[in-house]
Amino acid sequence: MQRLPDVPTPLRRAVAVCCAVAILSGSLLEPGDGVPRRLLGIDVSVYFHAVAYAGLAGAIGYAALSADRRTLLAAAAIATVYGAGIEVLQGLVSYRTMAATDALLNAIAAAGGTVCWWLIAPRFGVDRGPRPFFRPPE
Repeated sequence: MQRLPDVPTPLRRAVAVCCAVAILSGSLLEPGDGVPRRLLGIDVSVYFHAVAYAGLAGAIGYAALSADRRTLLAAAAIATVYGAGIEVLQGLVSYRTMAATDALLNAIAAAGGTVCWWLIAPRFGVDRGPRPFFRPPE
């Protein structure tokens, strides 16, 4: 498998920070009427949450340039706690609402993002570490 070129650590970290800032700004801005409310029968915000928090968790894994279990759990936990914090902030803003279902969706998306990072990490020359569901050969 061909390896992708290395990116400096500060730039990898900047990607994760930019994801977090974009999520924060998108979550606290007043929603306009330009976005359709439903797509394929699903509320559009579900798609936004899924892409945003999967991307954030994957970006955190990429910033660490690691795909072992601890890093993946930490990336998912950081993205989940960040999403819960934003939900709390939305509860303090008059034109937004805080929703536990959104926080749950953020957690599920963050877990999905770490799985995606685990799958593509070898393309970046990252060792996946011990596999969580298999025993190492004796």
